Amino acid sequence: MAGAPPPYPPPYPPQGDWKFQRRVMRDQARAQRDVTRSQWKLYREQQRAQMRSMRGVRGGSMLGPLLLIGVGVVFLLLRIGQLSYASVASWYERWWPLVLLAGGVILLAEWAFDQTRPEDHPYYRRSRVGGGVIFLMLLLCIPGIVLSASRGDLNWFSHGISMNEDNLDQFLGDRHESDQMFDQAIAAGSSLIVNNPHGDIAVSGTSDDGQIHISAHKQVYSRSDEEAENKARQLAPVLVASGNSVTLNVPSIEGSRADMTITVPNATPVTVTGDHGHIHLSSLKAPVTITANHGDVEVDAIGGSVTTHINNKNSSLSARGITGSVTVQGNCKDVDVADVTGAVTLGGDFFGKTHAERVAGAFRFHTSRTDFQLARLNGEVDIRRGELSGDQIVGPVSLSARSYNVTLDRVAGDVSVTTSDGSVDITSAPPIGNLTIQNRNGSVNVTVPEHAAFTVQAETRDGDVETDFASLSKSDDNNTGRLSGMVGGGGSLIRINTTDNDISVKRGVIAPLTTMPTPPTPPEPPDSPSVPKVPNPPSRAKHLSRTEPASPPTTPSN
Repeated sequence: MAGAPPPYPPPYPPQGDWKFQRRVMRDQARAQRDVTRSQWKLYREQQRAQMRSMRGVRGGSMLGPLLLIGVGVVFLLLRIGQLSYASVASWYERWWPLVLLAGGVILLAEWAFDQTRPEDHPYYRRSRVGGGVIFLMLLLCIPGIVLSASRGDLNWFSHGISMNEDNLDQFLGDRHESDQMFDQAIAAGSSLIVNNPHGDIAVSGTSDDGQIHISAHKQVYSRSDEEAENKARQLAPVLVASGNSVTLNVPSIEGSRADMTITVPNATPVTVTGDHGHIHLSSLKAPVTITANHGDVEVDAIGGSVTTHINNKNSSLSARGITGSVTVQGNCKDVDVADVTGAVTLGGDFFGKTHAERVAGAFRFHTSRTDFQLARLNGEVDIRRGELSGDQIVGPVSLSARSYNVTLDRVAGDVSVTTSDGSVDITSAPPIGNLTIQNRNGSVNVTVPEHAAFTVQAETRDGDVETDFASLSKSDDNNTGRLSGMVGGGGSLIRINTTDNDISVKRGVIAPLTTMPTPPTPPEPPDSPSVPKVPNPPSRAKHLSRTEPASPPTTPSN
């Protein structure tokens, strides 16, 4: 059988081969599914094409190109010196929300324009904003937010939200209140130290019996009266006598605070530290030292030096009627200083308005961007965002700043101003001193008494010069204006330099400065001590109101 052909398989499987039939049916089902899917894709593409033809052609919004043009113009002006980086940063830090406003106006205008054309118009189109434009808007807004946060100007962001460490205690329950009062003798010449982690502190020098009178108004937030009683007992202030000092310590209890009202002999030096609460010192004839971490500070009628450390940019300081010096360090919002016989030194970062009146000693205001010094202040000084003004100032005056509009009226003595990106207006009062003004990107206006004798050397680039004095000569060479000469035979030197703006030297009728009135002295203590009450904040419920026995919790020293 060697020549017989090999057996070949039949062309079709034999009847009853169910595996082959199942495979054939599965292949047929898969082919039918692929055909159905292809038909569905074709139908979907037809529907999309039909929708695009009905809606019109979508085009890019012009918001992106306009933003790029605006940014390019600003950087070009910075490069050629027409704008300064400091002025642009100061402006943008305040007005950056205008970017969002302008973008919204442009998109709204494009949408309104698209609605004016019917959908069957041959040139019908709709504008769209791509991801690149949105990313560019974010890049423009982030620097403004960062600058605002660095200057402490995001308080609007949390407006209406009163969630802070002080009032979170209210979520622990209802408020329970109690009062505790006690007295403690204090030796003559001893000092008082007060430490209160939660609560206001009021100290006055109105005690005339040689004792410290203490009143503690306790507020405890709790769900039960029993727990409130326990916390109120733990919140008892403790007096510790050590050497020539008496220390009053208030315990720190969660969900509670104690407002302290204290009267001492008016010759007692006082040191106060408050973590969360306002501080008020008055009617003392001794030095005071204050540290406020979260709260406002008010001092008045103090017959000694005042040293204050404020560590919160939302806190404010008021100091009036101080017979001595005033020193403020740290971060602060508003500062109000008036009627001070000594020197006033303000150093740190101040995010609000600084106001000073009638300072008999030297005045200095020093921050990271401003250094302002003067010898005496007969009138007042206001320093706020972009504005520095003063009236009735005795020199020598020294100012180094940027991005301020400076206005100094009736300044007697020497004046030196170095600034940029703002105007400078100075009115000299007799006797006129030397004036040196270095400005950039700002005008300079100087007014001198009509009968003063002085010499002028003024120069401006890309600006004009003008004067009321015929003896001064003007020139303009290569876009540089110059003003020079002598008035009244010469005398004090007025030297002015600026760029990109004008210079004027004019005469005026200016009266000399008057003598500064003497600040009020602290009053003598009354015949009988009076304990002022600290106002109570509103509460949701008052479950406990009582007065604890007057047992002085005194711990003597070893």
